[in-house]
Amino acid sequence: MKKIRVAFVNHSLVCGGAEKALFDLIRLLDKERFEVCLFVQEPGHEWDKKFWDAGIPVVYDYTCRKATWNPVQKLGNLVKKRRIARAYQADGEGLLEVCLPFQPDVVVSYNVWIHERMVFVRGAKTVKYIHGDPGTNPDYRQEAVEHRELLSRFDRIVCVSQPAMDAFQELSGLRDTVELHYNPMDSQAVLRLSKEPVDLPEDAPLVCAVGRLSAEKGFERLIVIHKRLLEQGIFHRLVIVGDGPDRDFLRRLVNATETQDTVILAGYQENPYPYMQHSRFLVNASFTEGLPVIAMEAMNLGVPIVAPVPSVAEAFGEEPCGLITANDNASLEAGIRTMLTDEGVYAQAKAAAQRRSAFFDGHRMVREIEQMLQSLADQP
Repeated sequence: MKKIRVAFVNHSLVCGGAEKALFDLIRLLDKERFEVCLFVQEPGHEWDKKFWDAGIPVVYDYTCRKATWNPVQKLGNLVKKRRIARAYQADGEGLLEVCLPFQPDVVVSYNVWIHERMVFVRGAKTVKYIHGDPGTNPDYRQEAVEHRELLSRFDRIVCVSQPAMDAFQELSGLRDTVELHYNPMDSQAVLRLSKEPVDLPEDAPLVCAVGRLSAEKGFERLIVIHKRLLEQGIFHRLVIVGDGPDRDFLRRLVNATETQDTVILAGYQENPYPYMQHSRFLVNASFTEGLPVIAMEAMNLGVPIVAPVPSVAEAFGEEPCGLITANDNASLEAGIRTMLTDEGVYAQAKAAAQRRSAFFDGHRMVREIEQMLQSLADQP
């Protein structure tokens, strides 16, 4: 059986939720049916090695030009270099034809913000992923409103949450090509890795937050809320797992709020799951999200969630797996306070999260994506 050749395109392999979802998606795809490569626009970020070590073929715009002493191959490299330069001048069109190791059947624009026209390869079907909620995220809103011509060229557009899909369809006017698919995750790996040992204090309830340390993720307000709850006599510890551009600012904020003894800035962790597993609950404090992968991973571990973004409720299904608050500081603080102090609410959420964990079977989730890719490849 001829394999379906799929090329994913991503801007950079930073430590983020979209990149983690991409990592799991590529690893879970049936390699008996799909041949995959990943074109990365900007090399040199913290997760490049993670993808290489997993055996995922990663391609950059220079890797098609192999160092050589052969004069004929040298001339070929020069021709490729000039074609690549022309492609960038045309917003990327023609770039992948030069750089990819194979002629793709499907090209997936997974998380691309510049030179996106590169994904339109002659003879290949195209898929566009929308990771954020255009209703609350100004970058995704601008894309949906201003780039309709480009978006209309894609054969499929995938939204990762129902609110994101509803907002995208309303703003872009595109409907027939838009589908909803949750990001699949390697659920068995999450469960296995969560059992690894981690050194955490056990003298107080532990509240966990995981993500890239950037402004939209809401870690600043989470630290302020933590301080306010301490002042109300609600003793607990906050562990923040992740790294990013706001790292130094958040460290200064911890010092300014005098919470050095109760806030654990754990930094980037290759394996964040023991931190989640040892926590009373997870907080997602983001101002805007699609459907955060970390919320599904928490559900997979049977860990309750407090979050101010409605898309997280999709991970709950029909189960009361935590608290969804309004997206303001006072409401988020009230939700965290309730989960820390109301044992009845917490016990109900914990039991519901444990029941819901069975839903997050990565192989089942990836089959939906495989069916979409297969249907596109089968089209003339």
